[in-house]
Amino acid sequence: MASAKKNRDLAMKLESTIDVIGEQLLPFYLADPERTYDDINMMHNLCYLFAMKTQQVFNSRIIHTCIDQNWDLKGFKQVLVRILRQLSVETFDDVTAVLDFQIKT
Repeated sequence: MASAKKNRDLAMKLESTIDVIGEQLLPFYLADPERTYDDINMMHNLCYLFAMKTQQVFNSRIIHTCIDQNWDLKGFKQVLVRILRQLSVETFDDVTAVLDFQIKT
């Protein structure tokens, strides 16, 4: 997202959220000794899927149809929400509002 070729405004709005997830929440989640193998495997799979969706939304195919772009954004939003829920983040309405606004426009 730091070198987005498209959706640069959205990337700037979400940068701090992604930084908090990657630098603060995720390391503590994974370091928790009470996490099971299944918990860690689920988070690994979500992060891999998130990386794929991030590439689709911010870097792949600059010329993209509106329908494809909205599907990419919806998938990106769903994976991000699943990660936030898995990390037990209580409220993330501001993040989803930014994404919903981008999807509608």
